[in-house]
Amino acid sequence: MRVVLIMIFLLLMPPDMNGAMARQAEGQIERDEYAVTGTIRAYRLTAAERIVPDGRLDEPVWDRIPAVTGFRQQFPVEGAEPTQPTEIRIAYDSQYLYIGVWLYDDPSGIRAYQKRRNQGLGADDRFMWILDTFNDGRNAYFFEINPAGLMGDGLLTLGQGRNLNKAWNGIWDAGVRITDEGWMAEIRIPFRTLDFNPDQTDWGINFQRTIRRKNEELVWMGWRQNQGLFRPQNAGQLVGLEGLTQGLGLEVRPYMSAKPARQWTPAGGRVEQFVSDAGFDITYSVTPGLRTSLTVNTDFAEVEVDQRRVNLTRFPLFFPEQRDFFLEGSSLFSFASASGIYPFFSRRIGLVRGSPVPILIGARAIGRLGHTGIGFYQIRTGMSELNEEDFTVARVVHNVGQE
Repeated sequence: MRVVLIMIFLLLMPPDMNGAMARQAEGQIERDEYAVTGTIRAYRLTAAERIVPDGRLDEPVWDRIPAVTGFRQQFPVEGAEPTQPTEIRIAYDSQYLYIGVWLYDDPSGIRAYQKRRNQGLGADDRFMWILDTFNDGRNAYFFEINPAGLMGDGLLTLGQGRNLNKAWNGIWDAGVRITDEGWMAEIRIPFRTLDFNPDQTDWGINFQRTIRRKNEELVWMGWRQNQGLFRPQNAGQLVGLEGLTQGLGLEVRPYMSAKPARQWTPAGGRVEQFVSDAGFDITYSVTPGLRTSLTVNTDFAEVEVDQRRVNLTRFPLFFPEQRDFFLEGSSLFSFASASGIYPFFSRRIGLVRGSPVPILIGARAIGRLGHTGIGFYQIRTGMSELNEEDFTVARVVHNVGQE
């Protein structure tokens, strides 16, 4: 009898109530629809408007830009309302992209310990975002800050978060301040730091905030636990980026170094002299998505040193690539089999039995032509006691479907 009454009730229930129950069962389906179509319109600054990334957010222009809200919990309660509000506003001019962030909170509960660039933030509050400048849902630039002013960045590839290369260090600024209302950030990213197509006015974008003392993860788009920030295909849209340019697309970086050297002769005398070296890197954008580079007598003096590690096994240690020449476009070569075997590991180039070997000359072409990714390296290494070696590496990837 009870089953019959329930069936009669369901049949007589108004259609809108049926829809409401279905939406509740699906877990805020309206929010899912918004997550697919959510957009942010970037505000174009006038010639008289200026933004200084000092973390104060006191420029009058911020008051004229509508705030982006609508974050949802990814953890601990999927889809729940945040315990603290977050507001984001975005502006741009011909040179920079500006992001203003208001992260409301009790200042006594804010966690901020790390200050060194790219350090792990496992105990800190933080704010992260990605920019998918080609809007392909596969690759993106990753950025993060914490209330202490730490800046972190990296290259996100493969569209699944399986490869975040934090060895990439972009040029950008962030001013952060803790106030009575929480903490706020003012971010300025030069367009020359990013690769993008000037004719494409829409980018993928997404944000995530961590409130550490509550173990709360808030995501703007793709907040379900099987989605998240590190899946660019779930990102929202940043629209209205008009009138951008990459200039000539030509970058020249020469270098010269010199140091004193002292040698002792067999007779006990000594010879002092200066040892000098020189070289250059040239990068040219053939198209907005395809960059070519030529390097001669490559200088890696500014490359960050590897962390000191003790190896007590019979297997070699795996150190990430740190050299800029190999970092750009590394996503095309960052793939492995199910067993974790990497067909190409760039750290093997310029290294013989643990000793560095100079790169005499190298050429590179990295980028995309439509839905096809292209990666090519031609490198010659050598030194006085070793024969010169040539390395040629190429890969072509064509996207099929949405994934």
